[in-house]
Parts: sequence; C-alpha cells; structure tokens
Amino acid sequence: MTTRQEQLLEAYFADRLSDAEREELISQLDSDAEFATAFSEYEHAYASAYVPVFEKTKEEDFQKLSNLIEHRSRPSMFRKYFSVAAAVSVLLLGSALFLHYNTTSVHTQRDQLQAMTITANNGTGTEAILPDGTHVRLNAESTLRLDGDFGLKFRDVILDGEGFFEVTSDPSKPFRVHSSNACVTVKGTIFNVRNYCDEPEITVSLLEGSVVLNTDSREAALTPGHCAMIARGDDDIRIADADPSVAAWTSGKYVFADKTIPDILRSVERNYGVHFIYDADLFVAERFTGVISYNLSIDEILSYLDVDRKYSWRRSDNVIEIFKK
Repeated sequence: MTTRQEQLLEAYFADRLSDAEREELISQLDSDAEFATAFSEYEHAYASAYVPVFEKTKEEDFQKLSNLIEHRSRPSMFRKYFSVAAAVSVLLLGSALFLHYNTTSVHTQRDQLQAMTITANNGTGTEAILPDGTHVRLNAESTLRLDGDFGLKFRDVILDGEGFFEVTSDPSKPFRVHSSNACVTVKGTIFNVRNYCDEPEITVSLLEGSVVLNTDSREAALTPGHCAMIARGDDDIRIADADPSVAAWTSGKYVFADKTIPDILRSVERNYGVHFIYDADLFVAERFTGVISYNLSIDEILSYLDVDRKYSWRRSDNVIEIFKK
C-alpha cells in the first residue's frame, strides 16, 4: 500500500475526505485490487467495532484492526475512534449494516426479526436509522427496543435511558416512545427523552414539532421549547421551559446548572465506563454550573471540579476512589 493510499484511508475513516479525494479513492479502489482488499478488511473491522450488535466482540474486533494497521506511522487516529471514553460514537458506514437489514425491507424481514434491541452500553453512545427512517441517538447506558412488525401498523418503541429522536413523518402511523409510566406520541418531530431508572423523573423535551404525553390518567401537549416531567410512580405531568442545552450530549458535551458533584460524576460514570467511590459526606453543599467535554480525560474532569485543590484520587482499572487531601 502506498503512502498516498494510507492517507486516503485515514481521511475516509475520519470522515474528512474532500470531493476530489473521494474521487481519487474510488479510482484507486477500481485500479488496485490489493488496495481494494485491504480497504474492505479495514471497513469490516471498523464497522464491527462500532455496531452495538457486535459489542461482545468489540475488543477482539479492535485488536484485529490494530493488527491490520500496526505498520502505519500514525495509528493514533484509529485509537481515537475506538475509545469508549472519548465521546458519543457515531456510525458513519450506513444504517443497513447497523441494523443488519436494509431500512426499506421491514416487510420481508419481520418474520426473521421478531424483535430488535439497540444498546449503548456504559461508556459508549450510539445512533441508528430505524426502518421507517427515524434517526435515533442513544446516550450511554441506554436501550431502545422495537418489535419485528415495527412500521407495519404501529411505530412503538420502548426506551430505557436517554434518546434523541428525529422522527420521520407518517400521519397514518404515530410514533410512540414508551418510558416507564409515560408514553410520548408524535407524527414527525424532534425531541429528547430522558428515562434513567436511578433518576426521580422522566423528562421529555421538545425541540421541533409537537408531541402528546400520556400517563395512566393524564395527558398533556407540548410545544417547542418546553419540557414535561413525570415523577416515577406518579401520573401528574409538570410542564416547564426546556433546558436549551438538553441535546448537548449528542455532540459529546455535558452541560449542567447548579448540580452537585455526585450528580456530575454519575454522568461521567455513564459516559466513561468507570465507577467512583467516595464518602457520602465528601462533597457536602458543593454545586457547580458549567460544561464538560467528553474529549477530556478523567483526570482533567476531576481537576476541573476540584477548584479548591482539596481532593485527591487514585485509579485501579475502572474504579476511581476520591478522598480529601
């Protein structure tokens, strides 16, 4: 493989090919069979390490890719893409591969598929195109489930965790998101649902369009810029102004206002796949407002929170103990 071919591969997997470079890459693939074979191997290993279906073999797939590119002079770019602690991961290689079937073939695949689960594990995020064309991003520690007959008569999904939805309009088939004791019904809109079981409320925030929110005995309609909150085990729906930064997590940022350090650390745990240990009274009365980029390291985040330089921490694998100096 030539140096120029390596440069084109790097730009392709970084999603920064120019139009001219894309044409050059296609030409190289057409004219060089050895390069085409290498490209196919890279693409397969890259996709396998991203797709949630292959989560159990992610480390093995990453090692295969590492072995393929170990002769390269700049392997750091690939390591950035496979870091589960860096940011929300994005699949750029197409929804057909991600979902294991083409988005237009839901009718022919329903007998084989019966049900589907899309998962963003602890320390990762992911996104998918559903069979109806709806675009979904899942935050870390989140699961989306849909039946094999999704899109035929109904478009119902079940969400645990946090998801950002851009729903394809279909007036004849409302899109419904079921989250614990609440159901969000839409026909085509953009909204965010947060339903982590360790948090006291389910929050639905509307960015565009309109949604109807139902509990067992209550119903409320949302307009853009507003959110609805439902306490777990309670049918009451509370309407408020939506947080303008509610979707910041989709771009790898955590925006927080007047949050305790334990609240902040819980989000870090989800997105970095780590666990913090500290005394219950360690952070008494401390609250913060700010922004954390998930491109930062754990040490950088903790240093950012430790404004008075009064804490120390030590790490053993994925467990981090925090204590006073």
